[in-house]
Amino acid sequence: MTDPFLAAAGPAPARAPGQRWRQVALLGVPAAQGDPRARAALAGALLALDHPAEAGRVAAAAADDPWARWWTVLAVGQLAGAEGLDEALAAAQADRGPGPDGREVARRLRDLADELAAIRGTGGEGARFSLLGHRARPERRVLVGGRSSASFVLEPAWESVRLVRLGPSDGPTQGNGAHHALEEVIGHVRDGHWGQGRPVPGDAPPDPDPDTMLGALREDSAARDRRLIELAEEVREERERLAGERVRLEREWADVQAERARLGRARREAPKAGPRAVPRRPPTTRAEAASILGVADGASAREVERCWREAVVRCHPDRVADLHPQIRAQAEQLTVALNAARDLLLDRAPVRRRASSAR
Repeated sequence: MTDPFLAAAGPAPARAPGQRWRQVALLGVPAAQGDPRARAALAGALLALDHPAEAGRVAAAAADDPWARWWTVLAVGQLAGAEGLDEALAAAQADRGPGPDGREVARRLRDLADELAAIRGTGGEGARFSLLGHRARPERRVLVGGRSSASFVLEPAWESVRLVRLGPSDGPTQGNGAHHALEEVIGHVRDGHWGQGRPVPGDAPPDPDPDTMLGALREDSAARDRRLIELAEEVREERERLAGERVRLEREWADVQAERARLGRARREAPKAGPRAVPRRPPTTRAEAASILGVADGASAREVERCWREAVVRCHPDRVADLHPQIRAQAEQLTVALNAARDLLLDRAPVRRRASSAR
């Protein structure tokens, strides 16, 4: 016959801390009456609340339930320093329980042994993990879940980790998301990922606080419903904000793509710039002179002098003295044209004219 308190408590441990304290209160009644199923479930709820010493005492009194062996091992590993974890694991593996529950617990114990070996670097190549949480202060720690459904508080290094202790477990379903090798999880931590964003517990479990339990039990269902509604509203608003942000980014990306296409067309349609043609004769008009020097008609004397100087330096015949005679001739022809263009724009008479007029 099913105990009504055990049925009201539901599968342990529950997801929310408040519901876990409710389970502790409900499961405490049949556990006090000696029901091994209630004691095993009560141990799981206490471990989820990070109270391993109390959970260990309850699980030790439920030796007839196969799950009590599992919760006993987790209770030992969840204490500060995880001292005695290997001995507890070996003892639980040696005591094989009958039936489907016994086989399931045996499988989880094997997975836990592989996970501990992978964490210590002594084997466990087939172990798989998931990153549950990551914090940087006061000490850098990560919370990792294993396929066994155990969780581990680890101190990460660049290429390895150190076991601090086991962390609170959400129960048998927690291992469903463990798909990564430990090296991959370490890489995620190295890249700054936070995993599922769960809070990472301290290096030692907290002391039980009656006020916390009583406060959780006193909270009425209406308050819980309001909190869930507020949370749902926050999620809805955040989704709307992200959707709007996505639309904005898609529009900006479309504008960027359109601008890239426009620049590509302009680049393809732009005339190819070739080398400057050498004038066949010195300029005779101010427009020709300005075109040769690359200045506007009416440019200042300083601008004309600057452009003339830069052009002459680039094409002076001395710079191509060792090249083909035709190239030297073109350089001399261009230099003559540049000098004539400067003189014309600055209203200077050619040197040979001044010399002839002097005679």
